[in-house]
Amino acid sequence: MEDAEDFEKFYSSKIQPYLDGLGKEASSAYNWKLFTLFTAIGTFVFFLLNYLKILPSGNILAVTSLLMCIIGVYFTTKYADRFLDDFKEKIIGQIITCIHPQAIYKPMGFVSKKEYKASGLFRRRFTKFDGDDYWQAVYNGIAFHCSEINSWYQDTAGSERIFKGLFFVAGINSSFTGGTYLWSKGDAQLPASIADERYRMYPLPQVKKMKTNHTEFDKTYSVYTSNSDEASLILSCNMIEHILVIKNKLQKDIVFSFVAGKCYIAVPFEEDLLEPSRKGAGNKEEIKKYFYSVLLVFNIINKLELYRLA
Repeated sequence: MEDAEDFEKFYSSKIQPYLDGLGKEASSAYNWKLFTLFTAIGTFVFFLLNYLKILPSGNILAVTSLLMCIIGVYFTTKYADRFLDDFKEKIIGQIITCIHPQAIYKPMGFVSKKEYKASGLFRRRFTKFDGDDYWQAVYNGIAFHCSEINSWYQDTAGSERIFKGLFFVAGINSSFTGGTYLWSKGDAQLPASIADERYRMYPLPQVKKMKTNHTEFDKTYSVYTSNSDEASLILSCNMIEHILVIKNKLQKDIVFSFVAGKCYIAVPFEEDLLEPSRKGAGNKEEIKKYFYSVLLVFNIINKLELYRLA
């Protein structure tokens, strides 16, 4: 499936059969969570009453309540994990394989630190890096993989998020050996000086600023490249127009790089794209959002015509 026209049919045939089971698992997790909360409150109250000598048997009741609370934590975790595993397999997995039957989905996987660094898109030092919802496929001759990732820097002064969102990697022409970076205007990831602590983790690439002579594009992006001939081949008139269309449609500070035969794309999102909603696992509008989130990757590949660079 390459578009959303068949969403209704997909929802009724592939999603609805699993909704009752997922709903029961979610209810079980919620009920055990309430049980744990009430027994935790009971434990505190019984200890307090015993301490105030209002209830002599308070210690015994508190210990009993504490044991029940521990049991509640165990079952809350058990049912919550079971629900999440089934949600990923039966909802997200179904969406991905419906759109692309040969796709491989790994709910707990994510794009590697090595590729994140290789992209050069976020050259700031980071202390923590994680992610989830990794999947890979070959589409229109382009082998790609992507996931949600989250990177941030933390020290004694506090923490600062560097990137959170969808990170995409695709193989293009292996004969491209240079690097071309498209950063949002005014946010080029280059140090102000060699002493800039934030960028010391990575060596400074030998790049120079490049103008595309496309007025809107040059107002939107700062382009740096180590190989102007390659950059000119990559940033054709069509590519430039399509990048602007994608950016304007998403209304996100989406950034791109083309490094050593690979295309890297980072789309920032504040929300988790493929996690269960508070509205319920079976909420139709939420399912549609998941569907469009996955479809976004295929639309980007189509719009950018990455096969032209393969």
